[in-house]
Amino acid sequence: MRKRMRSQSQRRSSDSPGRAGRMPAAPVQAGCLRSQASHSTAGEIEATERGAILIVVLWVLLALSLLALSFSASVRTEVNAARNTVDQKQSYYMARAGVEYAVYKVLEAQSAFNQAQQALQGQVGQPQVPDVYTGSLRLNLADGGADVEIIDESGKLNLNLAQAHLIYNLLLVIGVDQETADVITDSIEDWRDQDDLYRPNGAESDYYQKLPHPYFAKNGLFDVPEELLLVRGVTPEIYYGKKGLSETGERIEYYGLQKYFTTFSSFNRININSAPLAVLASIPGLDYDVAQEIVAMRQQAPLTGINEVMERIPGIPTEVGNYLSMMRSQVYTIVSSGSLNNSGVIGRVRAVIRVGGLGPKPYTVLYWNESNMEM
Repeated sequence: MRKRMRSQSQRRSSDSPGRAGRMPAAPVQAGCLRSQASHSTAGEIEATERGAILIVVLWVLLALSLLALSFSASVRTEVNAARNTVDQKQSYYMARAGVEYAVYKVLEAQSAFNQAQQALQGQVGQPQVPDVYTGSLRLNLADGGADVEIIDESGKLNLNLAQAHLIYNLLLVIGVDQETADVITDSIEDWRDQDDLYRPNGAESDYYQKLPHPYFAKNGLFDVPEELLLVRGVTPEIYYGKKGLSETGERIEYYGLQKYFTTFSSFNRININSAPLAVLASIPGLDYDVAQEIVAMRQQAPLTGINEVMERIPGIPTEVGNYLSMMRSQVYTIVSSGSLNNSGVIGRVRAVIRVGGLGPKPYTVLYWNESNMEM
C-alpha cells in the first residue's frame, strides 16, 4: 500500500515537470530587465555625449566664423587704406595740374589785358579777354579733374598797411561781434608796431607769454596772413571761416579772414574789379547794398574807372575814391582742389604767384601750402 502511494506520488511528480521548470523563470526575467535598464542608461549617456559634442562643435564654428569675419574686416580696412593712399596721390597731382593750368590762364589774361590797353590807343584790334576774371576754372582730366579759384591779391586789404577803421569795419561785415572786433583790431596794430605799448584792447608780449604755449609779439610786419592765428582774438574759426544757415535757411559762410587779407600786395588801395563783396562793404561811404551793385556791374564787364561807378550809382561820396584803384595786380592766389570721379578724397594746393620778374619762368612762387585745411 505504501509502495503504491509512493509510486503514485512519484508518478505525479514526474507527470508535472512544467511546474517544476517554471519555478526558476523569475530570476531569468529579472536579469533581462536589468539588462534592458543598463542598455537604456548607456543610450542616454551616449545621447548626452553626442549633444555635448554638438554644442562644442557649434561653439568652435562660431569662434572660427568670428575670426574669419575679423580677418575679413581687417583686410578690407587695409585695402581701403591702400586705395585712399593711391587716391590721395592722384588727387594731389591733379591739384598740382590745376595750379599750372591756372598760371597759364593768368599769363594769358595778362597778355590779353596788355593788348586791350594797346587797342584803346588804336594800335591793334580789340581782342576777347579770357574768362579768368570769373575767378573759377575747371580742368578736366582722365578719371577726375581740378576745380581752381583764382584770386587777385589787389582786391584784398593789405594786412601791413590797412588802416584800423578798415580792419574793424571788415570784421563787423563778416560777422565778428563788436567786442571781439575791437580786440582783434587793436591786437593787429600792436603786433605790427615796433613798441611794447598797449592799445586799449590790444596785446603785447607779456600777454602772449602767459598763454599755455608762450611766444613773443612780433613787433614787426606780417610775413604771411596765417600769422593772424597768433594774434589775440583770432581763432581758427574766425581765420578759416565756417559754414552755416541763415535765418531763411540759406547756406552762408561766416568769418574767413584768410579770404580778405593779404601780405603780398605792395600798395594800400583796393582793386574795385577784384575786391570781395565784404571788402567793398567795409569801405567808409559804401554799404552792403551798394557793394552788391558794384559786384553786379563788374560781372557784366570790367569797370574802367571810379567815375563810372559814381555815375551809375548816385550818392557815393567822392572820398570813396581814396580807397579804390583800377590797377591790376601782378600777384594772384590760386586754390586748386583735385579729385577723382569715384572717390571722396580731395587734394588741395594753395599757392601765391607773382607774374613777371627776372628768371627762367614768367612767374615766381611766393607761397605754397599743401594742407587740406579748408581754404
